[in-house]
Amino acid sequence: MSRKDTSALYEEALRTGQSIALYRLPGTRTVQHISGGVVRKLKDGQEGFAFAPFDPKAKAYYIVNGKGATMPPPPVGKQKVASKTSFMKLVKNISSAIRTGTYGKIVAARALSISKPSDFDPPSFFDKLCATYPKAFVSLTMIPGVGLWIGASPEVLAAQQGEKLTTYSLAGTKAINDKTPWGEKEKQEQAIVTDFIRKKLELLRDVQITAKGPATREAGSLKHLLTTFTVTAPRRAIWQQVVKSLHPTPAVSGMPQARSVKYIQTEEGFDRRFYAGYLGPVNRNGRTDLFVNLRCMEVTSAQLIFYAGCGITADSDPAKEWEESERKIAVLKSLL
Repeated sequence: MSRKDTSALYEEALRTGQSIALYRLPGTRTVQHISGGVVRKLKDGQEGFAFAPFDPKAKAYYIVNGKGATMPPPPVGKQKVASKTSFMKLVKNISSAIRTGTYGKIVAARALSISKPSDFDPPSFFDKLCATYPKAFVSLTMIPGVGLWIGASPEVLAAQQGEKLTTYSLAGTKAINDKTPWGEKEKQEQAIVTDFIRKKLELLRDVQITAKGPATREAGSLKHLLTTFTVTAPRRAIWQQVVKSLHPTPAVSGMPQARSVKYIQTEEGFDRRFYAGYLGPVNRNGRTDLFVNLRCMEVTSAQLIFYAGCGITADSDPAKEWEESERKIAVLKSLL
C-alpha cells in the first residue's frame, strides 16, 4: 500500500466518521487496514481490530467492517506530564515499597506532551515508522470519540495461527550500542515476567507449553531480553483465555499483578489510557496477532502525547530510569 493509499483511507475515514486501523506486521512490507464501526465484543470467528486500554477491567474496542453500534467514549482521567524530579521521586517510592516485600516489581510510566507541529500528518508519520522500524508492529488507530494513537511496538502479547499460540516475556532494556553484559537488575526484571507467564499458562487446561530463551532482541535503538513461549491447544480461540490471563503482564504493570495495577492507578499521577494496553488484528487471514501498545503516542487536536515506562526493582537508580524513559520516548519523537 502506497503513502497515497494510506492517506486516502485515513481521509475517507475522517470524512465519513468511521473508525480505522492501519497496520504493518513485523518483518513484512504490506500495510493492511480495517475500517468501519466499533463493537465491544466479537462474534465467534468475526474479523476485527482490537484496541484495549491498560485497565484490565475495561472492555476492548473492536473495529469491524461495516457498521457497529455507536459507543460512548471511555472516561478520560487526569493527564499529567511528569517532570524529571517527580518521575525520579516516583521511582524512589516504588523501590522503597518493593524493599518492604509487598511487591516484586512495579513499572513506572510517564507522559510527555508537546505542541502538535502545524504540518503533522498522521498517515505520513505512520509511513515513516514503517520505513524506520521494519521489525516492529506499526499501527495507526483512530476511533471517533475515543482517540487517535500511533505506535511501533516491539512486544507481542499473543499470536495464534491454527492450534499454535506464541507469547513472549520481554523485559530488561539497554541502548542498542551498549556492549556490556546484561546486569542483574535486567536479568531479575526479565525473570519476574517469565515466571509470571509460565505460571499463568500452566493453569490452562489441555495445552502443551514450551519455552525458549532468554535471548537478546533488538528493537530500533534499544535491545531487550526475550523468552519465547509456544502454546499448543485444540481450541480455536485460545488467544482469548491467554490475553485474559496475562494482560497487563508484569512487563507493563508489576508483581503481584493486581496489586501493582492498583498502585499504578493510585500513585502514578495520570491515566495511561491505551498505553500498555493491547491492539492488533483478530481472525484475519487465519491469524490473530495482538501486541502490547508500547513506543506509542496519542494525537489530540493540539498535542502529541508520548508514553514510556520502566520496570522498577529494589535496586533501580532513579536517574538511570529517567534516561531509559527518554530513550523510549525518542523512538517516536526523534522522527518528528
